[in-house]
Order: sequence, then structure tokens, then C-alpha cells
Amino acid sequence: MVWHNLFIPHRETHKKAHLISWEAILIYGLIFLLLKISFLVFSFYKPGILGVESVISQNQLIELTNQERQKNGLSPLRENTALNQAAAAKATNMFQENYWAHFAPSGKTPWDFILSAGYKFTYAGENLAKSFSQSNEVVTAWMQSPTHRANILNPKYQDIGIAVVEGVLNGQKTTLVVQEFGTTQTLAAAPTVSVGGEKLTVPQDSYNQVTQLVAGLQDTKVEKALLDPLSVTKVTGLGILAFVAILVILDLLIIRKRGVLKVRSNHLAHLAVISMAAATLASSGGGSIL
Repeated sequence: MVWHNLFIPHRETHKKAHLISWEAILIYGLIFLLLKISFLVFSFYKPGILGVESVISQNQLIELTNQERQKNGLSPLRENTALNQAAAAKATNMFQENYWAHFAPSGKTPWDFILSAGYKFTYAGENLAKSFSQSNEVVTAWMQSPTHRANILNPKYQDIGIAVVEGVLNGQKTTLVVQEFGTTQTLAAAPTVSVGGEKLTVPQDSYNQVTQLVAGLQDTKVEKALLDPLSVTKVTGLGILAFVAILVILDLLIIRKRGVLKVRSNHLAHLAVISMAAATLASSGGGSIL
């Protein structure tokens, strides 16, 4: 094998360049997979070095949430100090116990944080988000999820509280967003909390015996992350795809120049796979909701 056969089709057989063979494509995939695994290992041994920087604003999140409610004919929610404290306590606790869920490994529930802030509710709800960089991205993701959208557009809610807290979760620096809803309107029904699409009835003993969780808040701010794994993954992936696309087009042009006019089916297959992979990478985001 001569070196130029890595990049251009074979002169006699017209066999495609080795760097765009299906074997080579498999190697590219393995390289991409090893890159992602290396990030996981690195974040375990060097927590806080990797991460996503954000400019998410609490006020903007409330404004965007109320805009969605008003679009659907609902009254805007009032910012509530107690719910802000509950949201901050929940975010801090997720960093302290290193979890990403509505319920803590220690058994703390969403309503524990709300009640401990002094907010006695009839209806309450919670939305979570992490690793987003912009406020509008968070609200857009929530509105595209039926369960989160239902919380935002719940006509029973009157108050809102939001916390945006930075810290290290599972070894990577991230920003957690906690959105709490509630109403203190007195109704005959038992207090309920909507989380993850489930309406949960708060046990009466939990409602009456409130633990002081908010008092234990700690500063979870960390130094700026040195490397964004999402950006590196995107750039690497798109770079590989661009390289392969150039080789496929070059292969096609050389084959046609040599008088082999028929477009091979594998040209179309390669370009189709490259296009789909590039579109997926370009549109992928690091954020997730719960």
C-alpha cells in the first residue's frame, strides 16, 4: 500500500481510499468513543477541570416562564422569597450529595425543601435543569417536555422561586437550575407536589414536622472550568466528518476524471451517513432536564 492510496482511490482497481473504507469509519467511531470515555475518567480524577460555563439569569428565567404562561392565557407567577430559598437549598443539596434527581439519596423530598423554607402550600411543583449555557435554552427545553410544560402552565400555581447554582456534579463543573412552583391558597384537598409528571400527595406528618434544611446552605462556587467536553467533542466529531466528506468528494471527482462515470452507491451511503451525523452533532446540547 502506497501512502497516496490512503487519500485517493487506487489507480488500477479504483478501490476507494483506505481512509474512507468502512473499516476506517469504524476506527473513527472508536476514537470518538474513547474521547468520551477519557472525559469521564478525567472528571473522576480531576473534578472541576471539565465543565460548561453559563450565563443563566434567575430574573430572565422567571420572565421567560411568565411569557409562556401569558401566551396560554394564564396569569403571571409572583416571585416568592421562600421558594427562592427552597430552590437554592435543593440545588446546594444536589451538589453536596452528588445526585441528579428530584429525591435525594438521603431521602430528602422536594417538599422537604419547600416546607423548610416556611412555604406552606396546597399545590407545588418542581422542574430541574443542568448544564445549559443560556436562560432561553432552559425554558425551551422545559416547554418541549410535556411534564415540565404542564408544571409551567399549571393554572393552580400562583408563586415561583428559582435558583441558579454552580458547583461540581459527578466530577464536572456545571450549573444547576431549580424551579419551584406553589400556591398557599387554602383548599380542602391534601397538599400535592408535581414532579417528573407525577402528582404526589404529601404525608401529613411531613407537612406538620418541618426540618430546617435551608439553614445549612453552603457556597458551592468553583473556579472556571478549563475545558468544555461538549465543545471538544463537537469540534472533534465535526472535524472527522469534514475530513471524511472531503475524501469522499475527492474520490468521486477522481473516479469521474478517470472515465468511471457511474456514481457508486457507497458514495451516496457515505455522504448520507456523514450528513446525518453532522446534523446530530451540530444540534446536540449538553443540557438535560428532570
